[in-house]
Amino acid sequence: MSTQPDGVWDFGDLAPASTWQFDAGALNVVRKYTAKLTLQKRTQEVKLGKVQRDSAIPFGHYYNTCAVIGNSGVLLGSGCGKEIDSMDYVIRIDLPVISGFEKDVGRRTNMTVLNHRTPTRMERSSQMKNRSEDVYDSRMKDAEAGVLLSDPRAQPQIAKALGVYNLSFSLLKMKGGIKDKINKIASSVAKKKMKGPTIGLISVLMMTTFCNHSHMYGFFPYFKDANNKPIRYHYYPNDRVYPPLEDNFDPRAHHDTNKEYEFHRDLHRRGVLKMHLGRCGDP
Repeated sequence: MSTQPDGVWDFGDLAPASTWQFDAGALNVVRKYTAKLTLQKRTQEVKLGKVQRDSAIPFGHYYNTCAVIGNSGVLLGSGCGKEIDSMDYVIRIDLPVISGFEKDVGRRTNMTVLNHRTPTRMERSSQMKNRSEDVYDSRMKDAEAGVLLSDPRAQPQIAKALGVYNLSFSLLKMKGGIKDKINKIASSVAKKKMKGPTIGLISVLMMTTFCNHSHMYGFFPYFKDANNKPIRYHYYPNDRVYPPLEDNFDPRAHHDTNKEYEFHRDLHRRGVLKMHLGRCGDP
């Protein structure tokens, strides 16, 4: 195993296939399964605040290029920001920090997918008396006028936080549980049992329903590269509302992140989507 220059990750056997080509037939096979999500029928839009422009609800439309951005520290030093911002539709997860990291993660956000804990964190953070400790103020401003996708039960918490921030969003409420459907669809696509989907897997499979050329950035569920070089849990510093574990994923979540990573790599191998690791622009 070769030693990499400082700032360059070596992914070894965990890297995606080095050669990649889009396969429309493989995408159509996956879409036969993901169409069962019936997202256009199962989502309801609620406008919070004065939404100034079309908030680009994706379901029922097709985009040529899309990207879903994970929050792994593997994005640091990637220089992928320009490439991400060139996509027609950009999806982020759980309101990450963008300001200060634009060179690596881009600045555009069309949709933010929230897990079940994030609205509680938003509300709690927005109510902090010491406003300098509110970690969501700048994050929300960076994503303003986009789409928030959340559990319907979280609307009061989200609305309360947005009232403090005086920001406008389109909130998409998903009717009925989606995790069980995602499990069945992912299991059918993978031809093996999948369970406990992360919000990342949900976002990736949703993206295939409305995007013709899908890309993934910042998905790497390991804390060291092939040379044992440490990789941060998130590319941005931990916040003080609910800091993630330093060296493992939340054990209460019951996610099999290793299996999901291999699932995404398999979609990459099949040409359904392109998984990006390392520096953008590298061969």
